[in-house]
Amino acid sequence: MKAWLVVNSFMNTDKFKHLYEMLSLAFNKRGVSLDIKTASDISLEVNKKIDEKIDFIIFWDKDIYLAQRLEAQGYKLFNSARAVELCDNKILMYQALANANVRIPRTFIAPKTFEGLNYSKRGFINDVIKEIGLPLVIKEAYGSFGEQVYLANSLEEANKIIDQIGYKDFLMQEYITSSKGKDIRINVVGNNAIVSMLRENKNDFRSNISNGGTGSKFEPKQEYIDLALKAVKALDLDFAGVDVMFGPNDEPIICELNSNPQFASTLQYTGVNLAEVIADYILNNL
Repeated sequence: MKAWLVVNSFMNTDKFKHLYEMLSLAFNKRGVSLDIKTASDISLEVNKKIDEKIDFIIFWDKDIYLAQRLEAQGYKLFNSARAVELCDNKILMYQALANANVRIPRTFIAPKTFEGLNYSKRGFINDVIKEIGLPLVIKEAYGSFGEQVYLANSLEEANKIIDQIGYKDFLMQEYITSSKGKDIRINVVGNNAIVSMLRENKNDFRSNISNGGTGSKFEPKQEYIDLALKAVKALDLDFAGVDVMFGPNDEPIICELNSNPQFASTLQYTGVNLAEVIADYILNNL
């Protein structure tokens, strides 16, 4: 059996290479040759016929255009192009979660603007602050590892952040103070919550380990697991890292979902190698 692991053309750090090696080793142990490919390795041409016979593709990138081209040629992707798209664009993600009645923070989407115009009229910021108060979480539509996520403690700070954002799409959310600097990463594969990790950061409102946070194995309440599974189903993901916040009354609130989670930290803090679990899931669902 032969498969591809499609990765980003430009993310070549040791952190990413280690994750790719973990996946390759897991599949090789199961008799599957997993070749690492980038967009440039496959084809940049629209409608270019790919003749190579492969059984499936693990899509560990956010190149939606490439994912769509591969699916159009009949290849099976884990995760699908649509699932990756919903996770990559936070605006689409929160809309899909809300439509499925998945609990999220109160979320407001900034009106659309364009390069050169930027957000020249900002009355909507005042309206949002009147609704949910301060501090205000501001998130660009695209961003990873907690980057492009900001906390505005005043209208002045919000305006400075928006100046920095320029013309890019963004959203605004209520700040869940009860989950300041901490959340639960629930790793889901198929319909199962495999392992969970408490992430904490004493020096930042974001819990991301890449921003200085730490992790520890954690057993969440069933209510948290159920919400994570509901969120994964809403976005039709095969596997995901689901970040769940602690609500004011200890109710779970979805923060975000990641279609290609960096699970090396999960192995470090919990001892669970998700590459092995993902390999078994995919081979059982071809």
